[in-house]
Amino acid sequence: SYSGPADGARPETAELVGRVLGEAGERPLVAVVRDVHRHVWMEEALDALVAARPGTIVVEMGVNEAEPRGALHIATHGAARVCGEAAAEVITGRRA
Repeated sequence: SYSGPADGARPETAELVGRVLGEAGERPLVAVVRDVHRHVWMEEALDALVAARPGTIVVEMGVNEAEPRGALHIATHGAARVCGEAAAEVITGRRA
């Protein structure tokens, strides 16, 4: 999975989002981010993704400082496994 550029340069947002959308096809999207407010490239990519697919579910695994995005925005306030499991339970309606 893509985790951003190592040298701090922004990736080509349109190319990245196009690749994600192509691979997703018509399946529902869940975008998992961490501290999106700290990374301009991540904000740009997330905004483009949500603009293309407004039904996207966004899970913020870090500090929830950014404006909520997506059809459903879940802030876990942490990236521990239990936080991810709790988010998955909310999305699926099933307990892990």
